[in-house]
Amino acid sequence: MLSALLLVGCTSKKEFSGAGITIELNDTFTKKTVIQAPFYLESPQHIVMGLRETKSDLSSHGIGTLNEYIVAVLRNGNKLVPVEESDEDESFEYYFAYYTSSVEDQDFGYMLVVLEGEDHFYSITFGCLESNLEKNKDTYFKWLNTITVE
Repeated sequence: MLSALLLVGCTSKKEFSGAGITIELNDTFTKKTVIQAPFYLESPQHIVMGLRETKSDLSSHGIGTLNEYIVAVLRNGNKLVPVEESDEDESFEYYFAYYTSSVEDQDFGYMLVVLEGEDHFYSITFGCLESNLEKNKDTYFKWLNTITVE
């Protein structure tokens, strides 16, 4: 019976913090140092990347709202995809979009979320194999609802 439990894999909740972001995931994630993002978490099935940019720096480029921020982030990545806004009954405001990308003949699916803190805008990207994106969307929203930003 013990071997069956090990194969199924029990996970427990684990909190991660960095770059002004705190998120609750599970203990299959590890924090890594990478060039792509100052806050990078990885599990066997998912990645979570996060970064923050100061509002004052962005305002000098004409970016002053969350909607303008997500459009700029997507444009910077050459992604022309629909942007959606959180429901009014959510506990905090955010915008999000889905996109795909290929890396070395492997297709990945992503959910980009932008949040606003006191002095920063934050972009958080959840990623997985493109074939798993649809089934992971509920999980990504569950994780999103655990996020706090400075």
